[in-house]
Amino acid sequence: MSRFLLLISILFLISTFSIAQKTNHFRVFGSIVEKGTQEPIVGASISWNNGRDGVVADVEGNFAFSIEKGSHVLTISAVGKKTIQKKFKFDRSVNLNFQMSDDVQQLSEVTVKSRGDVSSLKSASMGIERLSIKSIKQIPPMMGEVDVIKSIITLPGISSIGEGSGGINVRGGSVGQNLVLLDGAPIFFTSHLFGFFSVFNQDIVEDVVLYKGSIPARYGGRISSVLSVSTQNPIKDSLTVNGGIGLISSRLTLQTPIVKDKLGVMISARSTYSDWLLKAVSNPKIENSSASFYDLNTRVSLSTGEKGKLSFSAYHGADQFSFTPDTTYRYGNISGTLRYQYELNDIFNVSSLISYSDNFSNVEGRFSNQQFDLGIGSENHAAKVFFGVDLSPHYIEWGAEVNQYNLNPGQLQPAGSQSIINQKELEYDKGREWGFFAEDNFEVQKFKFILGVRYSLFNKIGPYTMYSYEDDKTKSVQSIEETRVYEAGENIISYGGFEPRVSMNYQINDNQSIKLGYQRTRQYMHLIANNAAVVPTDIYKLSNQHIKPQVGDQFSVGYFRNFRNGLFETSTEVYYKTIQNSIDFKEGANLLLNEFLETELVSGLGYSYGSEISINKTAGDLSGRVSYTYSRSFFQGEGEYEEEIINNGNPYPAYFDKPHDFTTILTYKLSGDWSLSANFTYSTGRPVSIPISKYDIGSIAVAEFSERNQYRIPDYHRLDLSLNFDPVKKSKKVNSSWTIGLYNVYGRKNPFSVFFRDQNGAPPQGYQLAILGIPFPSLTYNFSF
Repeated sequence: MSRFLLLISILFLISTFSIAQKTNHFRVFGSIVEKGTQEPIVGASISWNNGRDGVVADVEGNFAFSIEKGSHVLTISAVGKKTIQKKFKFDRSVNLNFQMSDDVQQLSEVTVKSRGDVSSLKSASMGIERLSIKSIKQIPPMMGEVDVIKSIITLPGISSIGEGSGGINVRGGSVGQNLVLLDGAPIFFTSHLFGFFSVFNQDIVEDVVLYKGSIPARYGGRISSVLSVSTQNPIKDSLTVNGGIGLISSRLTLQTPIVKDKLGVMISARSTYSDWLLKAVSNPKIENSSASFYDLNTRVSLSTGEKGKLSFSAYHGADQFSFTPDTTYRYGNISGTLRYQYELNDIFNVSSLISYSDNFSNVEGRFSNQQFDLGIGSENHAAKVFFGVDLSPHYIEWGAEVNQYNLNPGQLQPAGSQSIINQKELEYDKGREWGFFAEDNFEVQKFKFILGVRYSLFNKIGPYTMYSYEDDKTKSVQSIEETRVYEAGENIISYGGFEPRVSMNYQINDNQSIKLGYQRTRQYMHLIANNAAVVPTDIYKLSNQHIKPQVGDQFSVGYFRNFRNGLFETSTEVYYKTIQNSIDFKEGANLLLNEFLETELVSGLGYSYGSEISINKTAGDLSGRVSYTYSRSFFQGEGEYEEEIINNGNPYPAYFDKPHDFTTILTYKLSGDWSLSANFTYSTGRPVSIPISKYDIGSIAVAEFSERNQYRIPDYHRLDLSLNFDPVKKSKKVNSSWTIGLYNVYGRKNPFSVFFRDQNGAPPQGYQLAILGIPFPSLTYNFSF
């Protein structure tokens, strides 16, 4: 801590010096929108000094920067738009607004990019990936739809455990260590239909930002990453309708002004009709199953004058599937957000937000005399306020937030008077998390800094039943020595601490930079699961006297270089991350409906390290990205007793540890209307524990397993292709496009898991389960008018 305080002192001295250096600067702020529709252009860049300085517009198309007194030529550019160049004389602060029109010749050159050259090379932040929906659409679709989550998995440092799994693993972290936000509200289930669709409808997404490093101080509560997805602002000058019709799903979105340029409404719906596909499979178990999902989104935006914006957005989505007639799973998300933004004057702004989130999961069992209903869920209420002030060359942001958690770990009810199932209701898990933060962005000559700090405080509150265990025994039901009951609202235990965030960029020249970063994060809500994939019966657990908060520290270094005036963008990042109080489970753990859950868990040290290399070609007939990631992730238990010792106390790979990951995405412009896209991915198989022998106890065969995660399933690789027809000459009434896709071109049977069957007189025989082991074609018609 003393070293950190010394670093803080040095950086504040630097920042103070920079204020004295730059007193002849003025504030420039404004917006960049589409000509005609007035839609904000996310990621549009403004540069000056021959491209040496610049900024990028945010999700609302807004920008703000300080510029030296005098005459400057501003260059406003965006993918697929005509570049604007204008000369201005700056002798005071000024508000500038730009309208950009389409550049037809550039529209077919769009490719997947993390961030523009201005931000990735010259910003102090690192480990940040930004995707626009236009870039996401260049990736070959799965089942006819482009997908936010699938697109993110193609980025360096991001992976998943395989097909049929929801969620992402970021820099050696688990799925439960990611904070996913939709318009600022947390989302827990991020996928539909066994992970083949994401919950984010492509027609309403405006901007996608993933923070895997340099997480801003305004975010907290998760160790590994923050994924922020923003929907479109529906304030337009006319009615727009767009959607798509595919073989598996269809979608429709309407956006209309209520009061022109002041009040707008967006309504969107998406649904699937996939049962016909399941019934076409010859396997009777699959043929008699069913699966479906739907999404509903809405947003209302109001402009309260030139300086104020008020918006409300809501989401409801759900899945239902059954593999047998007697068991049905239903799960999904509900969220709502109310946000208000206001610019008090040229230098000061405020933003406030309240949100509600609920993830729900229900299992209906209809066995002969064992009918039951099982409910699991997590509620989150949040309120946040952020302040920003532009004191050129500093931009300072500070604020506070509070999150109220109400987690349902399981409610089991008998269904019907003939059921022999006993009722079991676990008490709700309640807690409150506070966060206070401040952050300063500034530059000194060739150095740019982001210096932030966050303080988080967590209170576990009642009602709650606390069990104390004997000190000289492992935690178990048999070792309980005391039970204490807390009343509603009573504070049980508190945790808290500072979370420093520091980033620095040294600009070597116009085409090269080096970045350094450090961040500390704390997590008080934990995903408890002993399965590799996200499933509806996963539960979340708040920190208590037995389960301590996870504390993550990440160090990262990056080198960024552009070639041929930004035609090629390259980057290399190296990171090392440790996680205190990481959680794993004992052998044979029973996690579902377990009121003594801490008796099944083992705490320890998690750590991961890796390197990420990316080469991006941004324009031309052939464009795309090639990336490679080397990443390792380990866990070392700190168990004291025999039941708590895993792998003899030695480190072992986490279940999502995949050392090698190679991805390439290429788009080739065949003509003005046609383009061909390809995506190839390869990754190391994930770790598993397997039976290595068996022995008999009487007439019962017992398998002896290897040490945890010492073997791996076969490596994963897959090629996808898509042919896109998007006419350059647009109709005045209806614009349309076609996408033909082929997923898993050469029919690789990538194993999702392995299982073993007993063989008389022989070791158990291994088998592998592939979720989708055949080429899967898709055809989608997209339209807008």
